[in-house]
Amino acid sequence: MAKADTDEFFSTIEGKGTLPPVVAFGGAERVFVDDAIATLRGRVLSGGLADFNHDRTSARDRRAPDILAMCLTLPVMAPRRLVEVRDADSFNDADVEALAAYLVRPATETVLMLVCGDIDFRSRFVKLLEKSTGCLVCRFDHPTDGAMPGLVVRRAKKVGLSLGPGAVEALAITVGADLTLLERALEKLAIACDGVVNAGDVSAHVADTHLENAFAFAAAVAVGNRQAAVAAAAQLQAAREEPLRLIGLLAWQMRQVAHARVLLDEGKDPARELRLFGDRAAPVLRAARMLPAEGHARRLVLLAEADVALKSSRQPPWLLMMRLVQDLTVPVPQQPRR
Repeated sequence: MAKADTDEFFSTIEGKGTLPPVVAFGGAERVFVDDAIATLRGRVLSGGLADFNHDRTSARDRRAPDILAMCLTLPVMAPRRLVEVRDADSFNDADVEALAAYLVRPATETVLMLVCGDIDFRSRFVKLLEKSTGCLVCRFDHPTDGAMPGLVVRRAKKVGLSLGPGAVEALAITVGADLTLLERALEKLAIACDGVVNAGDVSAHVADTHLENAFAFAAAVAVGNRQAAVAAAAQLQAAREEPLRLIGLLAWQMRQVAHARVLLDEGKDPARELRLFGDRAAPVLRAARMLPAEGHARRLVLLAEADVALKSSRQPPWLLMMRLVQDLTVPVPQQPRR
């Protein structure tokens, strides 16, 4: 048990297995801290008399012997009790000694939740927790850009939202690596959408200028406008956007165009079938008419190959993206001089 990364930590406290008797966490990403507190409260105190089985205190106000005495109190008409300690990284050396003695045989009826401002793995306190088999420790750092798509999916699921094609990438582009912004965006989408969110919903309800640039880039590529696509890509590169996230948005746009081409071939109305309203229909139909269905299928293959290359190649990501733009678009004809 002991030290865990964020995914392992939440898998343990959210799962159906037995909770460890001591859970310690903290760090820069306070959204995760709040999630951990709410999750542990919900699991430990469910099915019992919560008011009688939940002690809350701070290591700034009480010393460890008093806190550990709370841990040894038996739960009231419930299988477990929760002792929640804020500012746990304020424990002094004497507190750490008392905690070390408790960790030899922690109370099985109690979960001791140690909420820290930070988790310093060099400190004596955290080293003690790491060595204990009955303790789960995690430091919540800010997520990286690469981790955001997975977090977008998991946090959307928590609020009952299903993310359709392109929506994950659109949200990741909009919020960057800011979980607070992601929470606000998901709240808006939960109100505005009926459970299922697509990239267009993100654009309509939570988009910022950055995302609009990404949509403009995807639209330019879809209609084969190399000049506009290269210009939009340069803006996104300057804004330090990740090409791998743009691939998802491009794939969503290209799949929509390919579907429109098939509908045209079947004599159907793509705008109605794909629910393209207002000015969203014209560029999709224009792109669909550019190539036969086989040509659009080939473009999707190029996107899939670029996705693999971005995930595995050591070449600069934006170099790979610009090559993809070249492959998916056509040069603008030079106007004759007069």
